[in-house]
Amino acid sequence: MTSASNQDIPRKVAASEGFQWVAAGFRLYRKTPLLLSAAFAMLFGVVMALGLIPMVGGALSELASPLMVAGFLAAYRALDGGGELELPNFLAGVQGPAIPLMAVGAVQLLGTLLIGKIMLGMGFDPQAVITAAQSQKDPAEMQAILNQAMPAVLTGLVLFTPLIMATWFAPALILFGGARPATALGVSLKAVARNWAAMMMNGIALGLLLFLAALVPMLLGLLVAMPVLFGSLYASYQAIFAVWADDSMPPPDNVVSF
Repeated sequence: MTSASNQDIPRKVAASEGFQWVAAGFRLYRKTPLLLSAAFAMLFGVVMALGLIPMVGGALSELASPLMVAGFLAAYRALDGGGELELPNFLAGVQGPAIPLMAVGAVQLLGTLLIGKIMLGMGFDPQAVITAAQSQKDPAEMQAILNQAMPAVLTGLVLFTPLIMATWFAPALILFGGARPATALGVSLKAVARNWAAMMMNGIALGLLLFLAALVPMLLGLLVAMPVLFGSLYASYQAIFAVWADDSMPPPDNVVSF
């Protein structure tokens, strides 16, 4: 995978590249499939284990997620450069800019909580929807419940979209570009908005991949699909940013600057 010249970054790419990023992620995954799948199982297990801690588990899990993403991005950069994967590659987030990466996780957490409160304030009751679906109520009654929930669901989708856009490339920009959290979030938002067509194609391809993976018993398909997703993220970062870096000096690893 080659890096383009440092011009007009984040650059705009063709919509068709959205599919190519998934193919590129799969090609990288094929270089060491067993190691990448095993690493995902281990790191995802750690993140899920954090989520089981009473009271603070959900927050810890959200804060740790960008660290896992950064580890896979570092692993794919090593593979892309012709190197061999080692354990330190997957710990690049923990051993490097851990605090800035966790700041991205904090934005994800706070944004999700805020959007959830807005949806609840609009009368959305997820438990009622789940209970109604499981109890197989009268279709007319079920339709009434869905109609009541629809405004809140649509509002949630509208609000979640910019949150996802801002956090999509943020770990890569922090890890590879030395960006501060606020800069990474803003640049990621700009990059996704500028490449909305390619990102939409990429989302469709990744959605289909995850759907097929979910059909595999015991969700074992995710051991392939998720590493490929991270490979696609790396490929899209290379295509859109390549040699991008924050103009200012990156902060020390233990300091968060906004």
